[in-house]
Amino acid sequence: MPPIKERKRIAIVGSGVSGIAALWALNEHSEHEVNIYEAGDYVGGHTHTVTFEREGKESVDVDTSQIVCNPPTYPNFLSFLAHKKVRTIPTSMTFSVSRDLGLFEWAGDNLSTVFIQRKNLLNPRLWRMLLDVLRFNLFGLDLVDGDQKDGSRGTAQSKKEDREEVERDMSIGEYLERGGYGDGFKEDYLLVIPSASWSTPADKAALDFPAKTLVRFFHNHHLMQVDGRPNWLTVSGGSKKYVEAVLASLPKENLHTNTPIKSVTPHPDLVTLVEESGKEHQYDYVIMATHSDTSLRLLKAGGGATREEEDILSSFEWSKNEAVLHWDERFMPIRRRAWSAWNYLTSSNKPSKSPKTAASDVNTVALTYNMNDLQKLPVERHGPVLVTLNPPFEVDAAKTVGRYQYEHPMYSAASVRAQSRLPEIQNARRVTFAGAWTNYGFHEDGFTSGLKLAVDQFGAGIPFPIRPADRAIKKELIARAIVAGIEHARVLMASTPLAMTLNWLILYLLTAIVRLVSLTGRRDWVSEAESVCAFWRPQQAKGQRKKMQ
Repeated sequence: MPPIKERKRIAIVGSGVSGIAALWALNEHSEHEVNIYEAGDYVGGHTHTVTFEREGKESVDVDTSQIVCNPPTYPNFLSFLAHKKVRTIPTSMTFSVSRDLGLFEWAGDNLSTVFIQRKNLLNPRLWRMLLDVLRFNLFGLDLVDGDQKDGSRGTAQSKKEDREEVERDMSIGEYLERGGYGDGFKEDYLLVIPSASWSTPADKAALDFPAKTLVRFFHNHHLMQVDGRPNWLTVSGGSKKYVEAVLASLPKENLHTNTPIKSVTPHPDLVTLVEESGKEHQYDYVIMATHSDTSLRLLKAGGGATREEEDILSSFEWSKNEAVLHWDERFMPIRRRAWSAWNYLTSSNKPSKSPKTAASDVNTVALTYNMNDLQKLPVERHGPVLVTLNPPFEVDAAKTVGRYQYEHPMYSAASVRAQSRLPEIQNARRVTFAGAWTNYGFHEDGFTSGLKLAVDQFGAGIPFPIRPADRAIKKELIARAIVAGIEHARVLMASTPLAMTLNWLILYLLTAIVRLVSLTGRRDWVSEAESVCAFWRPQQAKGQRKKMQ
């Protein structure tokens, strides 16, 4: 169906990032009349900037949810910010992991912070984790590149289709089990990301996370690169700046906050919107920029959803989460040098001071954003400014500024399949659906979702083209071959008694080799091979190690 360009009355239900994107495009770049409805008392959804106030310190505006973006992964959101002249400033994306109140800690800033606990130089679990990180970065992309090379499986089309079907539904737990990844990699690196970023439970739900979705997230956010990572940005003054820029051109009578909607009823020639107060409105079209479960509930209350709407919208589950703005330093790593932009706090059912060599039995995962680092807020002026998502224990009430409730989608194989079916219900009954949940659940996904509806369905003529995120995949063939050989050697060594005493030392040498190869991954194979060989030459080894540090 061609875009509807002749003037219509359109209602947007929900003022999160998807609703804001659709509102901007339709209000400023189309002939349509647009109204937006928000159940709460502020516009923005997860774009929620609040004032951090502390006695004896300067107050400052702080984001409590949406915080960072980068040019390759957020092309449309950043094009919008540039068009609206909303200023961004550079920020960082460092991270740390602190388990059991500091019994085990590491940070990814450099080798010194990786081994911030010097005893971990002798911890084979950590060395194994580093090797697995490199292996995952090199081979995990096969899941999204469609280029798995496994000669033992043959090349028949039927086998290829069977493999693709299996991989489409494969959980990250199944992928890690099949690849023989260690517990340290799972529990001290990989699974803390979905547990905290998507706010899924720390144990089984994280392992059930769709493998392809997680790998795409890592790749899109450049977490699978050793070098050449993008520059991260944040909105100067808080994300509310872009919301204010959009609302500035909207007639005040078209903004309806504190107006929860009770039902949405599609008819052949219009859609009826009913407020909780009982007031009715008729619109030509409605954009449901709400969570999938909310959209389904409103349709059911308005006379019923179609079978397709029911099947698709009910495939998504949601988790309720709390973000706490505070300055309680117990929610940061014990060692100050490990403080990073993103700080993952994990707890075990059986904490132990000894190096972990078996499963750590992770019980909870929380994430603390260091807003001083992320939004460049000087500590000397504001003190520590922290946001913790789902704190594992009570934040000191005397150090708490505010608590904010958010919901996040919990992805599964069923929800990923449902995403591919969304075109079946878009504007089928004068109702369209937008939200970050239609893709990976992040800000660019939500913004692009609302933008595409405004352009594709309603003919908005925005001042820049809608672009996909940069998902180019570069294969490091030599590094892949070396890492595969190292893993094969490790498996063989693990079956011998000698490995019990020498495993950590051998992993030290082998991991150092792989790191050198990865750091030179953009050079030709001669340069890579020379770097590996040079490490083993006594006259050059010292210099190579110094370069690594």
